[in-house]
Amino acid sequence: MIKVSFLIIGLLSLLYGAIFLITPFWFVEFSVAQETNIAWLRSIGASIVGLLFLGCLNIYMDPKGKFELLKIITITSILQTLALIYSRFFQEFSAQNLIVIDLTIVIAVLVTAYFIYIALFRKKDFD
Repeated sequence: MIKVSFLIIGLLSLLYGAIFLITPFWFVEFSVAQETNIAWLRSIGASIVGLLFLGCLNIYMDPKGKFELLKIITITSILQTLALIYSRFFQEFSAQNLIVIDLTIVIAVLVTAYFIYIALFRKKDFD
């Protein structure tokens, strides 16, 4: 089950990251945001695809010996989630459709909590 969860998170990360990376203008229109953040969206999309998609896919393929990779993914996920929460709390988003931002934060919190759980309580699955 854990192995399959990495495939699911990886594929969803590919989808989400690809939207930012390839079609950031669509996300800007969808969230009713200013177009000044396009470069940042592409950069974030590349990070999501590179780290979450490829990292989770790598763990899915063979989790043995990949605990260090999981720790890097978990720490990065924690930092990204905290940054999202901070930016939302201090109203740094230009988006008018904040439900999109809030949904992103909820998903990020759930995925991060899952990574933390796996890192703390399922290390044996990576031995």
